[in-house]
Amino acid sequence: MNTTEELTKDEVFEVLSSSRRRRILYHLHRRGGAADLRTLARDTAVDETGESVEDDVVKRFYISLYQTHVPKLEEVGIVEYDSDDKSVSLTDRVEEIARVLNHDVGPDRQWASYYGGLALLGGLLAVGQIVGALPPGASLLFAGAVLALALYQYYETRVKAREYSFLEHLIND
Repeated sequence: MNTTEELTKDEVFEVLSSSRRRRILYHLHRRGGAADLRTLARDTAVDETGESVEDDVVKRFYISLYQTHVPKLEEVGIVEYDSDDKSVSLTDRVEEIARVLNHDVGPDRQWASYYGGLALLGGLLAVGQIVGALPPGASLLFAGAVLALALYQYYETRVKAREYSFLEHLIND
């Protein structure tokens, strides 16, 4: 399988054909994109069995993840495995799974219309100040509104965009 070109549908469906690999991706997402292999094994075991598990069960899951499932996910570049600290982390290639599954991982907002509305408001404030109907401090409110919108856009496009909520659907659908 390739790790430099975009993932094909066949590659995505092959890697997602295992419910255990889908659970791994889901639990990595739940843990902020990274987890040590033992924690990931415990999360997956509890999820699959539906109850708390003993250490011997976690060990069997650990071996399964270590020998089979994590290497398969790493082979296509969806996760990275650090053998030094035995941790697994999601890569940006998760977005390619979303593309193949027709899930949008970006924000739904129409930022241009928000900024257009603010520009219109700014124009009205300027006219109001020119004719003396509004105090000079009104432009500070406008500047604050622009700053608030810009910060919110940054949050949605840079921070929240990394929240791969579609991974929850891989184990719930």
